[in-house]
Amino acid sequence: MTRNHSDISCQCLRGNGKNCKLKALQCPADARPLSKSCGCGKVKICKISGDRKDCARMANLGVLPGSEMELLCPSRGRGRGRGRRCMVKVNGSTLSLDALTADNIFVTPV
Repeated sequence: MTRNHSDISCQCLRGNGKNCKLKALQCPADARPLSKSCGCGKVKICKISGDRKDCARMANLGVLPGSEMELLCPSRGRGRGRGRRCMVKVNGSTLSLDALTADNIFVTPV
């Protein structure tokens, strides 16, 4: 079952929504796409880019700016192709993200 987050949209996550309940988070200089930081360890999400549908899907899965996730994907040395999936653990759930989705999630190390 998914949770509805009717107050969250890409504009809201970017801080452009008038009735947004989330504050705009500034990404630090060391932020990089999740696909580039895949390895074992914890990261903090600072920004999610993409269209409204992608942002809503990530919000329903609990992938929101400010939340932490644990990377479970293989080391960088193996399987670097575009079809590679990235495994993450968020709020006790394990998710498998495709390369394009992982490119749109910007994270910093914890």
